[in-house]
Amino acid sequence: MKPKEIKINFEQLKVLLCVSGGIAAYKSVELASGLVAAGTSIKTVMTNSACKLVGPKSFEAITKSQVYTDLWELGVPESIKHISLVEWADIIVVAPATANIIGKFANGISDDLLSTILCVCWSKPILLAPAMNVEMWNNPAVQRNVSALKKMGSEIVGPGKGRLACGIIAEGRMSEPDEIIEAIEKLLLKVDGKKETQ
Repeated sequence: MKPKEIKINFEQLKVLLCVSGGIAAYKSVELASGLVAAGTSIKTVMTNSACKLVGPKSFEAITKSQVYTDLWELGVPESIKHISLVEWADIIVVAPATANIIGKFANGISDDLLSTILCVCWSKPILLAPAMNVEMWNNPAVQRNVSALKKMGSEIVGPGKGRLACGIIAEGRMSEPDEIIEAIEKLLLKVDGKKETQ
């Protein structure tokens, strides 16, 4: 699962993994596993839709950390959860990034925990791994939102071409976990390079 030529210290990395409600959410469990194997600390945020596809307990078992799902959840030590989670993280990874969450992020909509976090974290390194039906991916509104996020500084990995949930082979499949890990490394090296030139 590790990138072949690791140039950053994954053991000191803190990843906020944001899982939205696409069928590819099962791959995010494998992504979390690969990052943990590399020594990375992970906190996971899931939408309600994501929880219907993959149980939070799967992420808790792998990451040994609480999964955050509710903006109004009681009993959480952080006083302002969405801000404290962003402050904790070195990088925010959204996988899968559905058309819905991409649209919310691009337009500053924050109506649940995950979208509120994205509204807060715009100045942090952000990597999105889109996953959706090819017709959704090619929708001009979705492409407009993706372009807006790129202009805001977010990095996009994928989607790739493969078998989609509807059964056809087309673009829209979420990148594989090892590809996402390599994209994380590439993004952080890019960020470090910018810091060195400042």
